[in-house]
Amino acid sequence: MISIPTPEEATTIAMQIRLQQSERLSSEQRSVLQQQSVQALLQHALNTVPYYQQHPAIMAMNGNIQWDKFPLLTRTQLQRNEKELLSTQPPAEHGRHFEFRSSGSTGRPVQTWSTEHAQVYWRAFTLRDHLWAGRNMNASLAAIKFLPVDEARYPGQQGDRWGKSAAALGFRAPAGLLNSSEPLDVQYRWLCERQPQYLVTYPSVLQELARIQLREKRLNSLHNVSSIGENLPPSLRDLVHRAFGCRVHDVYSSQEVGYMALQCPHHDHYHIQLENCLLEVLDDNNQPCAPGQIGRVVITQLHNYLMPLIRYEIGDYAIPGESCDCGITLPVLQRIIGRTRNLVTYPDGRKSWPAYNPMALMELFPQASFQLEQLSLEELQLNLQTPVTPGEEDYMQARRIICDAIGHDFQIRICQVEQLPRSAGGKFEEFISRI
Repeated sequence: MISIPTPEEATTIAMQIRLQQSERLSSEQRSVLQQQSVQALLQHALNTVPYYQQHPAIMAMNGNIQWDKFPLLTRTQLQRNEKELLSTQPPAEHGRHFEFRSSGSTGRPVQTWSTEHAQVYWRAFTLRDHLWAGRNMNASLAAIKFLPVDEARYPGQQGDRWGKSAAALGFRAPAGLLNSSEPLDVQYRWLCERQPQYLVTYPSVLQELARIQLREKRLNSLHNVSSIGENLPPSLRDLVHRAFGCRVHDVYSSQEVGYMALQCPHHDHYHIQLENCLLEVLDDNNQPCAPGQIGRVVITQLHNYLMPLIRYEIGDYAIPGESCDCGITLPVLQRIIGRTRNLVTYPDGRKSWPAYNPMALMELFPQASFQLEQLSLEELQLNLQTPVTPGEEDYMQARRIICDAIGHDFQIRICQVEQLPRSAGGKFEEFISRI
């Protein structure tokens, strides 16, 4: 029998219809709608948010706001001005208030606040992601996530639905949750016992599970993998296809902003979620990057009137792309790079994403996990977690692989470690700059 949707479910369904209309609009139509959203948010912030009311650069504009001159909000400024960034008059109709803390992968967590109004959009984009990925929401789902140490330990938590978004369409299906703190062999065993059709986890966890699968070949049910929370290197897409015979569908989101970009239904690039945020990719002169040019990600969340984040420099880098042939007219991100401190810095001052060819290292060290650190402009350190001690020839070959891939003859120190570290929020960074 078909049940009548609850008001919350009906809202989620209605939002999906609107999103399906929006994703096909012309750029001119969408620009008009987005400018209306930006102007409304900006006016609210200037009227009710102390941080923006008192900012010297904004005050100097004397009401003549120029967007390209509007000051960027850095992560440090957000941390230092958490109270001043709260609106003194948030709209009552936006409902309950919620506190969020980011993972703190850069050393210190960020505390932000949002509303039930903004959460409606979060649920809507979750459902859009399921639909774009072509998931069968009647099939089983398994999630391996970072949780408090005593939650969802093996044999995990079990449920009968994926979440509110899928339930809004009336779907009920088995869903399991396991703490990512469990050893990887336990995670793999848990998945083999469940044999889910869909898996949600972090790229670093996915890489290790894929490597176990290549050896043991006991997890043969996966139709699709959703990767979250970390940068997804292109090499991992190939590894997952080799191991599981399925595609990775990546999500670009954050606690502070919500959904920023979702992977295209037909390609590996991403579509910016313009209905939720204005996403700019800027060069070192704060000018928009051209397609193919790497730049800093700057975000304006359009629906959080409790704590407006306007031109927030989130700390990531990305590469904008050309328009897509899939029929979705939302702008394209060719690739999402990762955080600022995850860029390699060359002696001449250039910076780039450190494509150090982990697939080649995996062939050299089949049972190992890797993490690369930049210690200075001339020195890198490869942290190697492996049950066996490699020989000096292996180390020399690893140094050649890294230098050839990065494009500079760095001095490379190799350290064998018992465990590669994660951030306080459970994220793994495959490259860390200590400069």
